Amino acid sequence: MSETLTQEQLKLIGENCSQYKPAGQGITAVMGINEDEGISCNTCRYWSGSECVIDVLDNVAVNLGILPEE
Repeated sequence: MSETLTQEQLKLIGENCSQYKPAGQGITAVMGINEDEGISCNTCRYWSGSECVIDVLDNVAVNLGILPEE
């Protein structure tokens, strides 16, 4: 489902995800590379480029009302 999400939605999901982990060695490394994006699925180590590899994205998106419950 992540392919239908906007960059803004991925950012909101990342900011509200309890499993978010920066892709670099630490948050400062990620922030330096992605200053404009900050915390987002796109900057999380569990993001494959198109999906959450630990299957958390859909649950967070549903809890935020971004995606409907299935």
